[in-house]
Amino acid sequence: MSTGTLLVPVERPLHATTALPVAQELGRLKAATVVLIHVGEPLNRGELLDRLSLSPEVAHGLVIEQCTGSPADAIVREAVVRNAKLIVMCAPTQPDSLVFPLRSVAGNVLRMAPCPVVFVPRTHSRESWALHRVLLPHDGTPTSALAIAPAADLASRACAELLVLHVSTPSSKRPTEPGTFVMPRYLDQPQHGWPLWTREFIDRVRGLGHAGNIGETRLVVAHGEVEAAILDFARHNPTDMIALAWRGNFAPDRARTMWGVIRQAICPVIVFRVGP
Repeated sequence: MSTGTLLVPVERPLHATTALPVAQELGRLKAATVVLIHVGEPLNRGELLDRLSLSPEVAHGLVIEQCTGSPADAIVREAVVRNAKLIVMCAPTQPDSLVFPLRSVAGNVLRMAPCPVVFVPRTHSRESWALHRVLLPHDGTPTSALAIAPAADLASRACAELLVLHVSTPSSKRPTEPGTFVMPRYLDQPQHGWPLWTREFIDRVRGLGHAGNIGETRLVVAHGEVEAAILDFARHNPTDMIALAWRGNFAPDRARTMWGVIRQAICPVIVFRVGP
């Protein structure tokens, strides 16, 4: 029984064929009705299916709506009216720029969306998609911890593994947010200190994520720049989705890593807005 909606904004055929398999599986996991939103000139259903390169068989059971106006405003308006659980859209491909998020449809949707947004790479397979592993980058800050509960809930619905990736950065770039819990620079007795630290980190993760909703959870550690470490791990290890926490700040030092991961990831990226 459907208990909500999941929006898939489409403007071009590539958007529909790329994002739809991911949206359909997430809709199943969330018990939500998938609604395709076409922003542009009004067309009848047949014309619209042709425009989006969707066969009647693929479109069977889908709700397809049309709206006009500013794409970002129209998408967010529909998400509010329909009480959407997720918005699933193709990832942007524009060059990394400090002003790009502020001037893009994707950036404006993310800024105004009333729900999490999933970005699907435009090169992603158009075949059916399944969720077996969720990669949750966690830098030890309270902000990143706020993504634990929703990421764990999604993993639990799919009976998927929640893999927590802790990136240890150079001293000069370590998080300064109060309450941050990061890996010690040195462990006097690695054979004892490392397991103890790992256990404490996972206990904190499970506690913040409501342990009842967390199934299999593992912690892995990478070193270096955060964006590169996340992308490298996802490329070399089976990863079906990357989960990111974001406080809604587009400042360069806050948003660069997030947009870098969204643009370059080879798997879908879900962004949980955890700020006001």
